Amino acid sequence: MPPYSLEREMINWKRLWLLIVGLSLVVTYACSPGGDKTFSLPLIRVADFLSRENIHSTPMRGREKQRIDFRVPRKTEVRELVEEKENPWGLIRKWKLGGTEREIIAAPPPTKFDYRGPIHSGAEINFGIGVVSPAEGISSLSSESPQVTFRVILKFKEKEKTLFYKRLTLPSPSQGVSFSFHKVNLSTTAPEARLVFQTEGPSEASSFWINPILISPSRPPLRPIILISIDTLRADHLGCYGYERATSPHMDAVAKEGVLFSQVYAPSPWTLPSHISLLTSLYVYNHQVETENDRLSPAIPTLADILRRNGYYCAAFTGGGFLSTVYGYSRGFDLYRDDLGGVFKQEGAHQVAQASLEWLRQNKDRPFFLFIHTYQPHTPYACPLPYKTRFLSPQAKWGSLDLIGYLGGKQGIFKPLPTEEKENIIALYDAEILYTDEVLIGELMTTLKELNLYHRSLIIITSDHGEEFYEHGSWGHGQDLYDESLRIPLIIKFPEVASGRVKGKRIEELVRLIDVLPTVVDFLGLKGEDEILTQVDGRSLLPMIQGKENSLRESLAEVAADVLSSHLPQRTALIFQGNKLIVNQPFKPEAFKFFAYPPPQLPQVELYDLIQDPQETENLGAKKPKLVRQSIRHLEDLFRLAKKRDKRKARLTQKLKEQLRALGYIK
Repeated sequence: MPPYSLEREMINWKRLWLLIVGLSLVVTYACSPGGDKTFSLPLIRVADFLSRENIHSTPMRGREKQRIDFRVPRKTEVRELVEEKENPWGLIRKWKLGGTEREIIAAPPPTKFDYRGPIHSGAEINFGIGVVSPAEGISSLSSESPQVTFRVILKFKEKEKTLFYKRLTLPSPSQGVSFSFHKVNLSTTAPEARLVFQTEGPSEASSFWINPILISPSRPPLRPIILISIDTLRADHLGCYGYERATSPHMDAVAKEGVLFSQVYAPSPWTLPSHISLLTSLYVYNHQVETENDRLSPAIPTLADILRRNGYYCAAFTGGGFLSTVYGYSRGFDLYRDDLGGVFKQEGAHQVAQASLEWLRQNKDRPFFLFIHTYQPHTPYACPLPYKTRFLSPQAKWGSLDLIGYLGGKQGIFKPLPTEEKENIIALYDAEILYTDEVLIGELMTTLKELNLYHRSLIIITSDHGEEFYEHGSWGHGQDLYDESLRIPLIIKFPEVASGRVKGKRIEELVRLIDVLPTVVDFLGLKGEDEILTQVDGRSLLPMIQGKENSLRESLAEVAADVLSSHLPQRTALIFQGNKLIVNQPFKPEAFKFFAYPPPQLPQVELYDLIQDPQETENLGAKKPKLVRQSIRHLEDLFRLAKKRDKRKARLTQKLKEQLRALGYIK
């Protein structure tokens, strides 16, 4: 018998999946007009098939530029979709209530549209309905108790059946909004059917459908995909990466059942650009979300966009802040929450875990992509007992600490501290990791096993950047490009059918955070996405796992000048063949007035041998001028090829500004 290989196992699994999907396509083509292959997807969003041809009536026809108010004062924000896709008369929108954003189809009465395609026995329709109180109040309407009627009608073979009927009374201005969620099971099989969605009532009513989707049984079911980003997590503070403290038993256990990448680099030392890179597989210079005022361009596809059009329901549970919807993260997601924990909640990881687990229990039978993010290891260090005292010495000065606050804001990041205070800070940071590992990773893995999802799922654990503890003269993150800021964990646990002998495998070669997206696409065998993979900066990790990659990878990292009014200069790093080149722009004169303690005097160029000098203590720039020149020319070539994009600006909400101000990021 030939030796086992992950490649052959995955190829066999892909062949089986493609065979079954292919057979379903044959049946679908025979039954549906035009043989549209999209009808074979296990999950179909009605909004994705909305066109002028299947919208039969709407008061918004010809009023695309007129504002239709779906807002509730102090509670919601509504943005029209800016994605480059068909959006007839502006009906498809994003609707945000509190910290939860969903996609809606605006349906002020009388609105009527339909979805046309085959209906399979065992399918179900999931949707919500809602109505917002008029800006002028109910008195502006003709009826004393005006109502909106919502109907879903199934039409096939000249037959008609009402599947859903409900009336919602328009809420008063004090109530703001009324909405509910519903599920209708379909026992009918119809090769050619129409699902009609209609609203009736006063035309002044701001009524809407919440993301109606048709879910059909899929054989085999699509693999669940779970991507976990633990903010500010250094790889070298995890047990599976050799750390002496027991900070991560649950992550260590996942690593034993998956693949651990020991040399992983983030593209930026702070949250916003690094997470955009994670979800787009683009370096910062290509996606161009460089500062707190930048927003992801709608022309750039994300991992959620890709999985969405391949039949996945996409949900995200995040800590907000620099993962707020204002930065464009919610594109492609059916559900996006940015109100879970933030950086100031002592139990932020617990909050995001509980929200994610509740959603998992309700959606375990859907084909889903779940993105989870927590700020828990980020300062302030104040996780609950007994975790926060786990690693403290008896002489510890602090049981919790807002490090940036203690330093006096960003002005104090270069302040030297006594050794005992540094050890105290690191112990508190390690406690945050342990708490996150227990309440998020541990609880999540336990629940996945209880729901019979663990063995079927592709699970990825990573981070966006690390944290500095004065190794190179500064605290926190966002200013330097040394390994304590850029080296992050990456653990991938494959579904059991494809894991085989890769369990516990350790990859020593350099990889990048931007490699996550193409790895997911490659593993799932999404052949229709080949063109997108030619436009990203990352590469699939599967050839490396299979031992078939011959070329070495390089990584690029950068931070723009004066991000968050920090008075910090622009810096760029190139990591290649065991070396790191860092190009530093000088501090401006006003920076020396801004900082309470003088910043270190850095040379314009730094070059380190990461193999012989992993702590980056000896600058070889003067000793290896030829290598420096070659590396700088390579950087210039990369930036010269950067894609030209129209920069999009983010509109920071007052709440987000308050969060950033409290963190010391803005004044």
